[in-house]
Amino acid sequence: MTSTFGTYGVSYAGMYVSQAALTATTNNLANVSTAGASRVRVSISDTTTTLADGAALTSGASVASITRARDKLLDATYRTQNAAAGYWAVKSGNLEYMQELLSEFAADDGTSSDGLQELINDFFAGWDALSLDTTSTSARQEVVDSANSLISGLTELYSQLQQLQQDAVSSVADGVDSLNYLAAQVAALNQQITAAEVGGAEASYLRDQRDALLDEMSALANITVTETGGSFTVTINGAALVAGNTAHKLVVSGSGTADDPLTVAWADTGKKASITGGSIAAYLEDADQTGYGAIDAASLPYDFTAGSASSITNMLQALNDLLTTVATEINDLQTANGGVAFFTAADTSQPLSIANIQVNAGVAADAGLIVTGTADGDNSVAAAIYDLRDANIFKFAGLEMDLSAFYQSFVSWLGTAGDNAASSYDTQAALVTQVDNQRQSIFSISLDEEMSNLIIYQEAYSANARVLSTIDGLIGGLIEDLG
Repeated sequence: MTSTFGTYGVSYAGMYVSQAALTATTNNLANVSTAGASRVRVSISDTTTTLADGAALTSGASVASITRARDKLLDATYRTQNAAAGYWAVKSGNLEYMQELLSEFAADDGTSSDGLQELINDFFAGWDALSLDTTSTSARQEVVDSANSLISGLTELYSQLQQLQQDAVSSVADGVDSLNYLAAQVAALNQQITAAEVGGAEASYLRDQRDALLDEMSALANITVTETGGSFTVTINGAALVAGNTAHKLVVSGSGTADDPLTVAWADTGKKASITGGSIAAYLEDADQTGYGAIDAASLPYDFTAGSASSITNMLQALNDLLTTVATEINDLQTANGGVAFFTAADTSQPLSIANIQVNAGVAADAGLIVTGTADGDNSVAAAIYDLRDANIFKFAGLEMDLSAFYQSFVSWLGTAGDNAASSYDTQAALVTQVDNQRQSIFSISLDEEMSNLIIYQEAYSANARVLSTIDGLIGGLIEDLG
């Protein structure tokens, strides 16, 4: 049975617990509009004393802990899904931009008034017109002009794709710089939190800052977070990016070419970092130029496969294949009877390619050099060049096809890849939102709930104070009676 003085202790403990709860509630109310702030909650337990006869005597309430309302599993799930969303956001964005460059997706019939397909059609239409009137000066000039337009369109596409790939290279460097910066901040917070929590308290505000930084990092790379004694260790596929108060720096090297691959490595060991998620992983893939290169005329038809991890590289090589194959076939027909090549390399020290091609300067100056047949009035060469559009001079993944089928196959691949990437991003973004909503339901601060708690704890504090006042009065009266 609790004595009068024991009741005094119970009431005092109740006041202490209510005061702690009021302080936590006031802190929550102060941070109700602070982004990323976690709700602080007070856990209350009974204080019991075991008597000599084995009976348990309750001596009031006590504060068991003051902690943030967070779910570590949801935090980990959010960061995993956020890394995937960051990856697909980049892939989807680049593929959408590439589709816009081709200008092939506005019309229902797959054609365009200003796209590459129209330039190809105009070029072969010029050869068709020339085959019908081999003596026409204007028809010859139209062939030269349409060839220049085709080269101009393709080289403009090449330049834009090259810029997109260079942007990916720059984005890798920017992403790694951001990751290093955030990692250094997490390491500093680890040290501050460890020092602040020596007495057993929780540094909620500092922990909130650290969690916000980790959320940012997860959009950049596939990080894993583990906690030991209040300090977080952040790893990328098992390698420590942050360990205690130490941040291990990442460095970027290379340009993305086959001879100079773009890599992200650990500064202290030189080992390649295994970044497989987040925006950095996507930019690393799209910056990779392995798979693009000059095509040997002797190997035609070149067997194109969209096998590179970089969609940009796949598109560059497909366009390179298209132009190089057409140019080589036309040159073979033009030079078979002693004529000059219609297309030549702008830089004769380098092989013919989409980045190194022009209409022969002599032909551009004198369209009369164009060979139309094997004899005067013969149109067999011009007709054969026009027929190239329907000849199976291309290969896509081992299948022989004509120019139109090859181009449409690549356009179809690009469209499918873009749709898949967009769908993957939408799915991941929805998952990120769903998990974040679950997290928010746990740690977010509700103004209504905290105001209710404030009233409850104020009333509890007042009730305990009244009990103390009553006991004080009883003891005072007892002393007066005894005196």
